[in-house]
Amino acid sequence: MNRLFPVAFLVTVALVAPSPALADPIGGVIIIPGTGTDLDPIRLRTSTGCPTKASAYYATMRVQGFPPDGQIVTANTEAGLSTSTGFDVYVALIMRDYAEENHTTLAGRYDITVHCTDGLALESYGEFTGSLKFTSPTTYQAIGAAKPPASPPPPWPMAGDNYALAEDPASDNYAPAEDPASPSTAAAPATGRPEPSPAAQVPIGQTPETDAQIPLPAGQRASQRNEVTVQGIPWLALVLVSLVLVALVAAVVAKQIRKHHLS
Repeated sequence: MNRLFPVAFLVTVALVAPSPALADPIGGVIIIPGTGTDLDPIRLRTSTGCPTKASAYYATMRVQGFPPDGQIVTANTEAGLSTSTGFDVYVALIMRDYAEENHTTLAGRYDITVHCTDGLALESYGEFTGSLKFTSPTTYQAIGAAKPPASPPPPWPMAGDNYALAEDPASDNYAPAEDPASPSTAAAPATGRPEPSPAAQVPIGQTPETDAQIPLPAGQRASQRNEVTVQGIPWLALVLVSLVLVALVAAVVAKQIRKHHLS
């Protein structure tokens, strides 16, 4: 009886202990491309941003044959995270790789969840969900609300991309950002000064001080010629002269030492 008590206690605790709370669903994802193959890279677009408490996100995929807790298809990251509008989540591998990793055949419905979390993935502040279905071992299609529109939204520009958002950030319309280094197509305002002639302009990459042929005064030209002459002496000649001088000094010193010993 005494030996059964600990077992009964653990079973009772397991029955009454609360299970970890699941994050509330806060939206969905569309799957891009909506129809594809097991070799296509997959991009997800969330319907809105994560809650402001979130500082990162990750994505999982559930189906029979994958890990019970879900196959992690996007590692925990903060790249591209938005708390104000939908953002892009990239599936790390193609579906064929996940099938080979789990020794299974792609078939049936796959449920994808994007988790809004913190940097250590200890808290979950909300989830976006969507599903796709493999109609054959090599082809799939997004199902339900995960189907993208006829013209899927383009990827969000990453940091450093030469793109600017349209006036409405949620419109998914992008236009190349104006490059301040590129020549403007607009007419230059009149300044009242005559434009320099093509002959007077210095080619790009040159400076007037170094590349342009500017006449110099006679005295300056002579000074430059003297500097060039000195710089043009071969190093071998300088070394030989130095050796001769060292030999002469050594001979004089030796002669003085002999005189000192004889005296």
